[in-house]
Amino acid sequence: MVSPDRAGEEIWWPDDELRQKCQLQAFVEYITARGAPSFSSFEELHAWSVGNPEAFWPYLLSFLMIVKEGDSSRIFEAARIQVPLARNWFPDVSLNFVENVLKFDGKDEAIISWSENRERRVLSRSKLRNQVGCLQAQLRKFGVALGDKVFGYLPNIPEAVTAMLSATSLGATWSSCGTDYQVDGLISRLKRVQPKVLFAATRYLWRGKEIDTLPIIEQALATISSIQHVVIVDYLSTDGALQFPENLGEVTWCAYSTVVSQQNATLSLQRFPFSHPLYIMFSSGTTGTPKGIVHSAGGTLLEQMKEMILHCDVRPGERILYQTSTSWMMWNWLVTGLACGASIFLYDGDPMLEDGRILWRMVDEEKVTHYGTSASFLHAIEKKGVSPNKFYSFDSLRAILSTGSTLHTSQFDYIIAHIKKVWIQSISGGTDILGCFALGCPWKPVVRGAIQSKSLGYDVRVFNEVGETVVEEEGELVCVAPAPSMPVGFLDDPDGALYREAYFNQYSGVWRHGDIVEDSASGLYFRGRSDATLKPGGVRIATADLYSVLGELPFVEHALAVGYTPVNQKIEHIVLFLVITDGESLDKGKVDEVKGRLRRSNLFYVPSLILQAPQVPRTTNNKLSEVSVKRILAGKEPGNSIALSNPEALSWYIGEGRRMVEDFFAKLS
Repeated sequence: MVSPDRAGEEIWWPDDELRQKCQLQAFVEYITARGAPSFSSFEELHAWSVGNPEAFWPYLLSFLMIVKEGDSSRIFEAARIQVPLARNWFPDVSLNFVENVLKFDGKDEAIISWSENRERRVLSRSKLRNQVGCLQAQLRKFGVALGDKVFGYLPNIPEAVTAMLSATSLGATWSSCGTDYQVDGLISRLKRVQPKVLFAATRYLWRGKEIDTLPIIEQALATISSIQHVVIVDYLSTDGALQFPENLGEVTWCAYSTVVSQQNATLSLQRFPFSHPLYIMFSSGTTGTPKGIVHSAGGTLLEQMKEMILHCDVRPGERILYQTSTSWMMWNWLVTGLACGASIFLYDGDPMLEDGRILWRMVDEEKVTHYGTSASFLHAIEKKGVSPNKFYSFDSLRAILSTGSTLHTSQFDYIIAHIKKVWIQSISGGTDILGCFALGCPWKPVVRGAIQSKSLGYDVRVFNEVGETVVEEEGELVCVAPAPSMPVGFLDDPDGALYREAYFNQYSGVWRHGDIVEDSASGLYFRGRSDATLKPGGVRIATADLYSVLGELPFVEHALAVGYTPVNQKIEHIVLFLVITDGESLDKGKVDEVKGRLRRSNLFYVPSLILQAPQVPRTTNNKLSEVSVKRILAGKEPGNSIALSNPEALSWYIGEGRRMVEDFFAKLS
């Protein structure tokens, strides 16, 4: 059923100007002029897009003006291919990802970056192209070519974008992580990728301090033998005194600043097959080794441009800021905004500076049109009592995007009341497709608690446990047909066995994504991850429903709910861990208030045990890691702790938390 508390209520409507001038409308006019039927609703358009892939995808490739060569009439090598094998899209098409990202040139601003203690930096489109050309020439000297791998250990700064573009311009495959990764996290990725070249920042800023990463870089170089060359990005240097790792052995190095100081570098762009590898992305990996997911250049470009232009209505000249790091897929998504003719904004530092207002100041002063954030950040500033609209007018802002975790129903109200009555685009997808299964739609109203629409071209459905399509009922999010941005493969998976096991092990030939969703007439309601679903008394409950209720309690800073089955029992119980706001404790009155609030929503929501915890474990993408805690309470290893941004949080659950849970249920037996 739909969540209570006015979920399903329409809270924003597109005006006539948006409906008539949005790029989705332009696309419909484009395809109907070429023989597609007319559409009276988005749902009709979506049904046509998934029912006619041989028409939809070539039309889209042409409408987006993707620079390419070859015949795009064949979308597969064969007419119809089962989803697990549909990895070679547009077999007769060649393109260069960077040629498309840099197809707009001139003095217009391409990249604008802010940092905690540094001045605003700008790269024009022509300067961006020149720097990519300089770096490309250097990588050629290093012998980088098609099939090689290049890794970035970099903050969210312009140098990360230019490094990625220079590597992928040569047909190399790029992977990256932020400098918040410590030595074990960095090395675990480098071991999987085996890069030839490493771009590395020797320092970064966090909460006003310069953090030295040289010891981490030196240890990585001593461990990873594949690295032959290092490009040092000492972007904090103001006096020219660069820092370099010691004991490099046979590894050669150069300074980024020296390389890009050249003028009028020629950028040479060869076109490669549509499905050649562009990125290696890593899943959160909280329960084991992260999946090393390989994505294609053409599939990534086509999907991300589709999402930005048709669903988010990003137009040439507009300005996009997404709150992200180089570890998260939203960084890769943001960079594709350059291919849409938009300017992109980068922020390097703590988003909670200026009492959680620094990014809102950036949005206002830089006249950002599309601002992307996460539900967890919105929750944090709401708990601090931040009302950005008391300080800023947001005259240019016309869309707020949120992903990373479920945007709860009450958070829609917070955005409208304390930020701006604006187009709220709750979006959901994943690293697995480098895009979205569900996201915004400029033709439809925003419904409180819901995601507006399914992604065009993605045959998204909700299955019950026996694989039947259901509506107005919770079930598994699936995709029953192939799509271009599905991975071309995994690392260390030559026969595709890991790939098939990851997505196709439950429903034969059907992609299962691992989200619990309700497909409703008013939109899609995401309830949380399948592996975090609660089943007290055999009734399935999504953790997102509990968190939505608890988010309205002022003393609850964070919440984490897991299912726990005591030893020698078969009935699962809900155990709820709460982080209480500073200076307060979880007394009986608060416990009763929590239970009462949950009981008024659903009797099955009431936990058997509520405990105060010092913190909750989160992945590096800021998602709750319920599975790690559930494994600990079951007496198992928590999984891959280096996938967490705060692995130290697990020690409390392994020790005191698990003991309190076991003692409580032992007394009940």
